[in-house]
Amino acid sequence: MTKGTEVKAVKARTTALALAGALALSACSGTTSAETAAVVDGRVITEQQVRDATEQINGAFQPEQPITAGQALTLLIRAPYINEAAVKAGKAQSESAARAAFNEYDEPVSDSTVEVLQAEASLQQIDDAGRQALTQEFAALDMTINPRYGRFDPEQAAVVLERPNWLVPAPAESAPPAAPAQ
Repeated sequence: MTKGTEVKAVKARTTALALAGALALSACSGTTSAETAAVVDGRVITEQQVRDATEQINGAFQPEQPITAGQALTLLIRAPYINEAAVKAGKAQSESAARAAFNEYDEPVSDSTVEVLQAEASLQQIDDAGRQALTQEFAALDMTINPRYGRFDPEQAAVVLERPNWLVPAPAESAPPAAPAQ
């Protein structure tokens, strides 16, 4: 091998390594699977959006039964579709009304949380036929849910927890042992 050929080979390997490193780093700079709660028809819902919605809704409204992260994810999945259906039906609630509901909340509220509240208010205005159409639309969505949340159940139009098949339920409590005979 000549010196020129060796230099070209080293440059080629260096370029290949640099390209591989750049690709690896670019995968880390976007929304990685560890940061993704769900991908719905190509739309990424991040773990941060789920945390924000959970904390902000619970903090602002202090429901008797706080919403869980899985329930917040369900709301985030459904919100854009509900809002779109409400617009088509002429029943959409405004973003400003949704933001106003958080007036007493001391923290800034994320856009995705506002979208959820807007959708939930709009859903109250949609008739049964519209709700049924939404349920069918939800069932047809191409979805990937982070397993930590469970799976999307089309019948409930919600994310539901699943018990992994490797978890065995604890045996039922049995009656206390009988006292020894005397």
